[in-house]
Amino acid sequence: MTTRSSAAPLTTESGLAAYLTNQSVPYTSITLLTGGTANYVFRVTLSNNKTLIYKHAEPYLSSSTSFAFDPTRMDYENRVLEILPPLLHAQLPESKVHAVSRNSYDQAAKLLCIEDGGDRNLKVAYEDPELDVEIVGKELAKWAAALHTCSTGTSLSLTDAESGDLKANNPVGIHIYRHSYRGLHTALSEYGYDAEFGGYINEQYGSLLATDNECVCHGDLWPGNVLVKFDKDAESEVQLTIVDWEMTRRGTSATDVAQFAAEAFLLDRFWGGRGFLPVFLDAYVEARHERGVSVGKEWVRRMAVHWAVHIAYWPTRVEWVDREGRQKLVDIGVKVLKAAVDDDWEKLKVSELLKDVGESWTKVWEND
Repeated sequence: MTTRSSAAPLTTESGLAAYLTNQSVPYTSITLLTGGTANYVFRVTLSNNKTLIYKHAEPYLSSSTSFAFDPTRMDYENRVLEILPPLLHAQLPESKVHAVSRNSYDQAAKLLCIEDGGDRNLKVAYEDPELDVEIVGKELAKWAAALHTCSTGTSLSLTDAESGDLKANNPVGIHIYRHSYRGLHTALSEYGYDAEFGGYINEQYGSLLATDNECVCHGDLWPGNVLVKFDKDAESEVQLTIVDWEMTRRGTSATDVAQFAAEAFLLDRFWGGRGFLPVFLDAYVEARHERGVSVGKEWVRRMAVHWAVHIAYWPTRVEWVDREGRQKLVDIGVKVLKAAVDDDWEKLKVSELLKDVGESWTKVWEND
């Protein structure tokens, strides 16, 4: 890791150009990429035509400079990309899924250089008829199960990588991840439900995010952070690159699975009904069982709560559908929340979350 920083502002193409020139990096073009909200991200073409991604963090959101956002998040992304790829490759050497490769990191400049995984993410690619949703769902589920089961003893300490300190965690990721829980009461009130129920969910379950410590979680696992490339020389075989690790933290695997499952549900509901949700959930629990680390009802409760909070909150803040459609999503979220809180497993089994899962879930209900 280098600690050399740049005097040039790294928020513009010209600023990064000055930095690269100072570092004697041979480049031919720099393009500022759009679409993100947190960081300044650039695609750099080198003199050999290879492209790399440079990602820079300021102490605020790139989309809203008045919103403070601790740039230490980039230190954690660098840390996790140093330690996890070899662990995951050892677990799944033939996987179509991989964490984005780290090239270099300037800690003082908060500038991370990573591989270029392509322009198209899985949210965009979902509707592509060439995309085999079943294969993609299974591959991502197996990869997620490997991530969660192989990292139970992995420290995220920034000061001593070999310390084995499992209490060291990413405070930025923990704080940001609770955002939907904190806002749930507002969404429920706006759509005709008791705001106090939202407060209860935040107090009882949102609070657990600060102490969960099962394994390393991606922290923002959703189709928008999965880049998709087709290998035309291998009969359109797909390669999937997992990016945006700055919210990584030690936590519970249930929330990683729930967030991805919630976004898979939304894609299925509004963009084609390709069965992405049940494929992912079936393959995940099956992969966990094969690894001898099965999940049980309490894990399902946490997963269901997080899934329902996501469904009830985020579509009211991020445009998916009209007001009537948002109302239906909040209704779905509240039903799942109540079933999970009330131990009503029969209602949970027939909910929008679990109604289409397969026989692999039989083992789940047997594990208390």
